[in-house]
Amino acid sequence: MDFVPHSEKQERAIFADKRILLCGTGIQFGKTTIGAIRMKMAMHRYIASDDNFLITAPTFKIMEQSTLPAFKRFMGPLWEKGYSAQKAEFKMPGGGTCYLRTSTDPDSVVGITNVRHIWCDEAGKYGLYFWENIQSRASLKRCPIDLTTSPYALNWIFKEIIRPKMRDPAARPDVEYISATSAENPYFPFQEYEEKRITMDPRRFNAIYGGRWEKMSGLVYDVFDELENSCEPFSLPTGTCFVGGIDDGTTNPFVLTVRAITPAGKHFQVFELYKSGLSLAQKLDAGRQVKSILGVKPFYADPSAASLIKEMNSAGLTCVPADNDIKAGIDAHYELVKTRDYKVFRGTSPYTMDEYEAYHYPEDKDLKPDDDEKEQKPVKQHDHAMDANRYISIMTRHGFKKKTAYVPEEKAREETQHQRIERLKRRQRPSQTEKWG
Repeated sequence: MDFVPHSEKQERAIFADKRILLCGTGIQFGKTTIGAIRMKMAMHRYIASDDNFLITAPTFKIMEQSTLPAFKRFMGPLWEKGYSAQKAEFKMPGGGTCYLRTSTDPDSVVGITNVRHIWCDEAGKYGLYFWENIQSRASLKRCPIDLTTSPYALNWIFKEIIRPKMRDPAARPDVEYISATSAENPYFPFQEYEEKRITMDPRRFNAIYGGRWEKMSGLVYDVFDELENSCEPFSLPTGTCFVGGIDDGTTNPFVLTVRAITPAGKHFQVFELYKSGLSLAQKLDAGRQVKSILGVKPFYADPSAASLIKEMNSAGLTCVPADNDIKAGIDAHYELVKTRDYKVFRGTSPYTMDEYEAYHYPEDKDLKPDDDEKEQKPVKQHDHAMDANRYISIMTRHGFKKKTAYVPEEKAREETQHQRIERLKRRQRPSQTEKWG
């Protein structure tokens, strides 16, 4: 089909030749169209049967309702011949295969080789873990990666790409960055743009229509500050206790965070493990290592992970089912974050830091009619480190001290009358001190 770019920016994006293309724009600018066209161009350029391609989206809903319809429109009759919903792939007749994956399973891209082009639609909603897996797929052929997204949060996409280029336009020479407002599409009604600018919360307007990167609205830990809630590692004082938080996962990542709690009640996250596909033996080995190195005891785990908790205790790793009251846990952790009594050792926990910038409550449009807004729960996505931290905070909210294991003793035998009389006599006899003054 014939296509004419609506602006110089859209044309520049379509023909960008840098390793990474980032289109961070307001809605309806045409960024999804850019991604679809560039993927079609790549699939016509690389036509060997073993050439592979990747189209990704944050959720199945976005993939089905936004990403694929745009791609289908440009592929035309080829789409019906090559698309398999069951396999979640599109095969170019006489050419390579395009795999369709979402971040709901961050390891779904692992194992795909010989990748020639990757398109990440609404990439601002991806977690850091998924982004790292995507980059690993591009490594062998050093293939281009297209990121088309509206600004959502100050997460990895902001910290790795936007912020460096804001500080120095010459930074990240491997990136072509296209920023635009919705109004820069000449077909977008300007009156609509102006009405939204006047009536909407400025922060939401800037993200949705303005293409500007700002702190996400609706964050669970909206008081978290990247600078105030982090610090350089230092030697912790004598008497510091180390405890662990575990969010178990199979398709989701297994997350283990370690928190140092000082005698003064200050909390410091000093370690994280964030990995999918771990076997039980590998999870237990991770627990043994942090116990051996840091003396972690106890571990607080998701109570639904009963099998893991049992196996950890059998392996000598004290593991306690955590209180899973989400609201109470968030409140406990929120207070630590707000007072800055909680900090993360810089360089130790990148996935935790990333989740703080994206862990949010659902927007009004995502609520169902019977949802009780007084008991809103955060969106269940990219929240695994947040859960692990919540378990630690709620279980230590009244202070934490090392406790020795309780060993039940044999039941005391009943005292005979003779033994009782002898015990009373001993209590009535004067001590040596009393006797000799």
